[in-house]
Amino acid sequence: MIDIYEKRIINDIETIQEGCCYNLVNIDKSPKEIAYQILQKLLEWACQPQNMTAIAIARKKIREINKDWLNENFLEVIEDCIDLSDEWEYRRLLELVVDVLPEMKGHILELGIDSENEEIREIVEDYKEI
Repeated sequence: MIDIYEKRIINDIETIQEGCCYNLVNIDKSPKEIAYQILQKLLEWACQPQNMTAIAIARKKIREINKDWLNENFLEVIEDCIDLSDEWEYRRLLELVVDVLPEMKGHILELGIDSENEEIREIVEDYKEI
């Protein structure tokens, strides 16, 4: 049986492009605007909810995406959907990056290093060691 959060995430993604949720490895074959919307929605699910089940499901879906395409487009897409001044979203983003795109960790840390939010700067310090 499918988890209620997985059902919500799939439905959310499927409204962008039917069938895409089951073929994320080929996201690079979709028009760029559609692919960005799909990744944006998955990033929102991976970084914004308070429910760890929803976050884990979204991270799993992001891991299915073609890694080369993800590396090329990740930073641009996060600018449109992640609040880098919010400690919850920023920490969830770093957790995702460490798990899925560890080569991007330095870039994400740079985005928070001069934050006006002291908690963001503390998160940067925490993740420098990981």
